[in-house]
Amino acid sequence: MHRFIIGVAAAVAMSASAGDFTEKDVRVFNKDAGITLAGTVTAPADGSQRAAIVMATGSGPQDRDETVFGHRPFKAIAEYLSANGYVVLRMDDRGVGESEGERQEATTEDFAGDIAAGLAWVDSCYSGLPKGVIGHSEGGIIALKSAPQSDFIITLAGPAWSGDSIVMSQSQAAAVGMTGRWDGEAIQRKIMQTLKSPMADFQARIAVTSLINQAYGGMASMAGVREQIDTQVAAMVSPWYRAFLRYDPAEDARSVHVPWLALNGAKDTQVLPANLQTFMELNPAVTAVELPDLNHLFQTCTTGLPNEYAVLPEDISPTALAAILDWLNARF
Repeated sequence: MHRFIIGVAAAVAMSASAGDFTEKDVRVFNKDAGITLAGTVTAPADGSQRAAIVMATGSGPQDRDETVFGHRPFKAIAEYLSANGYVVLRMDDRGVGESEGERQEATTEDFAGDIAAGLAWVDSCYSGLPKGVIGHSEGGIIALKSAPQSDFIITLAGPAWSGDSIVMSQSQAAAVGMTGRWDGEAIQRKIMQTLKSPMADFQARIAVTSLINQAYGGMASMAGVREQIDTQVAAMVSPWYRAFLRYDPAEDARSVHVPWLALNGAKDTQVLPANLQTFMELNPAVTAVELPDLNHLFQTCTTGLPNEYAVLPEDISPTALAAILDWLNARF
């Protein structure tokens, strides 16, 4: 089902009169990776627990609150849902904050293993409760991968397209949004092809550097620009990035056999709302909802471009919170 959220005032008003929640710091052991992950669990203060949820963050090193530009959307989601009857576990990514582990060689599969450890922890501490994953952006991929161990999943701006298509659509949206045109498409496609190929990392580094130098022209020899290019290329040839570009969510999306809510902001320029249509084509059982006027962080916005995130006041829109809660309450 694909629809726009309307009439959310009742759900938002309900949250204002909802109960309190408890909060405590916890440690989750991922035995497969041999690392301990640090997190926070929030729960309804009155003990009336509907279901338990593990939060999966987006790409890049993220703390348990998914802090970005001073906003803490995961903290807002966790506290809102716990005040309304749900247990929520959110964790620092491996190698971030108080969590152990190295990120340099880690891929999305490794991060999915960390969330699996979180699900096992929830299952042991809150036995008998339905359990599921809420994943944002790359965390949406992890939610798909976690579906076999879950009773439900929620993807927030989760990609339905292959990684290279996501990056290309992001680049186009950003370029057109800021300048009205996209001059770098041809070089961008060559970079994607190089990184997706089986070429060794050192060879890919040389090839990608050459392509970016071509894009910068004479500016590529300037010291500050040279440093910027080197940093950019290092990130591109990382195991995570190359694996992400090659990954296609189609098989994982088709394999989801538990209740699934997919949300996307209508003004998201990082994971375009058209991804929802692809999810529906891959798995007609998904409840796909496009939320008007929201960006990739589910903030009420004007342009949806990333340069707007920091100046917007919301950690996350009440409309998005209500959409999540309404869907959960209809099932638990």
